[in-house]
Amino acid sequence: MLISEAARKAGVSRDTVRLYTRLGLVSCEPRPAGSRTYADYDDDAVELIKNIKIAQSIGFSLSELVPVAAVYVAGQLDDGMQRILLEDKLAELEERRRKLESMSEFLRSKLSDLARPAT
Repeated sequence: MLISEAARKAGVSRDTVRLYTRLGLVSCEPRPAGSRTYADYDDDAVELIKNIKIAQSIGFSLSELVPVAAVYVAGQLDDGMQRILLEDKLAELEERRRKLESMSEFLRSKLSDLARPAT
């Protein structure tokens, strides 16, 4: 399928599909059509794009996904590898949450100090 159809089925823009292709996250086959060559995406590429969007929504960056995508496509992303990736991401997110809570507490304290009448 052409990029526009792949993007529509995956619920992303054509630019997103192009970016994922350029980064090597998704592959396509060249399809000659007259004097032009088009990118031809299959249903597996569409599913991979959907999975990439899910991974991004839970905090994975594209740079983190690039090395994982090849392993995933090759069918070698086993449960143990997935567990390690998810545990590492969870630890990272929990640390980020702790830092945000600390910053929030500091700001609440400063606001409380500012709310007190000056003496």
